[in-house]
Amino acid sequence: MPKKKEPKQSKNGNEYGLRDFSHLPRFRDLTKPKKLTLQQKAEQKAFREFMDALEQEQKKYGTTIT
Repeated sequence: MPKKKEPKQSKNGNEYGLRDFSHLPRFRDLTKPKKLTLQQKAEQKAFREFMDALEQEQKKYGTTIT
């Protein structure tokens, strides 16, 4: 049997310069989102309206709130 080669380490410490992405979730591992309730939809609409109004105020007065 041939002797096992020792892995080469690159500058960033990855074997042969390859990265290991096996720890990251795949798309099929994610659960499907639940449908929003009527209350959540109303809150989402109100938030969007608030953000639009805030953007208009920022354009009008040229300031930002942080």
